[in-house]
Amino acid sequence: MSRARRFLSLGVRLALCIGLMVFLLRRLDLSEFGRVFAGAAGQWPWWLAGLGFTFLGLFAGAWRWGEILAAQGLRISFGQVFSIFFIGQFFNAFMLGACGGDVARAYYVARRAGGRRTEAASTVLVDRAIGLWVTIAFGCLMIASRHALFAHHPASRWPAMLMWILLAGSVLAAWLLFRRNLAEHPWLAARAKPASRLGALARRMYAAFYLYRQRPGLVAGAAALSLVNVFGLTMACWSFARSLGVGVPLLVFFALFPVITVIAAIPLTPGSLGVRESLFVTLFAAVQVGDETAMSLSLLVYAGSLVWSLFGGAIFLGYAAGEGHGFREELEAIQHDAPAAGEGLP
Repeated sequence: MSRARRFLSLGVRLALCIGLMVFLLRRLDLSEFGRVFAGAAGQWPWWLAGLGFTFLGLFAGAWRWGEILAAQGLRISFGQVFSIFFIGQFFNAFMLGACGGDVARAYYVARRAGGRRTEAASTVLVDRAIGLWVTIAFGCLMIASRHALFAHHPASRWPAMLMWILLAGSVLAAWLLFRRNLAEHPWLAARAKPASRLGALARRMYAAFYLYRQRPGLVAGAAALSLVNVFGLTMACWSFARSLGVGVPLLVFFALFPVITVIAAIPLTPGSLGVRESLFVTLFAAVQVGDETAMSLSLLVYAGSLVWSLFGGAIFLGYAAGEGHGFREELEAIQHDAPAAGEGLP
């Protein structure tokens, strides 16, 4: 993607973010919003619990990625996996116009694994795919178990329908990709151009991706860690809600928060700001949580993730210092190598 197109894409996403936030703020009672936030300020034990559960969810995500890397033969220490994972969180949160966290992760792994860029990129894709699929499946299970919550409230009905559509689409995609080795399909083999750089890259990426079909135990373990990730992040949301005095049953959070997580993962705005807040306000209205409280909860959940993203930023500065670089020099090194480090990433 050219620089002009990147800036245009970022500009459109920023405009959508601003538009959504303005729309939400206009419908809020700002004095009530301030009162809700002020009331939560003294509830720091719940805030600390929220930060702790957020870390638990992210730690499970780092562990999952480490297992996926090992299966690909990219053996780096868990300390390095942990550090690179949190650097990715930092890039996702703050490097809006530079490169994403997925590219940063692939870059650092490739540097520590003999330059195997395609394989490094494939692990990021597999990690993201498993985490998203498990969250979708868990969310649909909870939607089914709390059917009345979604069926009787028109505003929450469309997110539930979207989740079922995403589940069906992800199951179909997995079946098509893994029912047989597509690289050996006669029709595709006859039309592929292995001599071309793109053809060779596509074959290497698919071969790295297909490897996981032969590792059902690994995929099951990664799915279990994804459930820990969902548990930790949902409990963080519940903890922040308790600081706001929200008395909604815990199971409701396990029904609503995965839906918010999945839909907010669609990169419509930087950091999903505006999209996430709209979903909180819309879905929590179904359980009689006021707009001001739901908006406050969304911002607290976002702030909790930003704290650990800043932790990743501190690690990034340490990596830069270790290379004898300043912040800008290390960022430029990643950007320079980003097209290669991110081969195969969408």
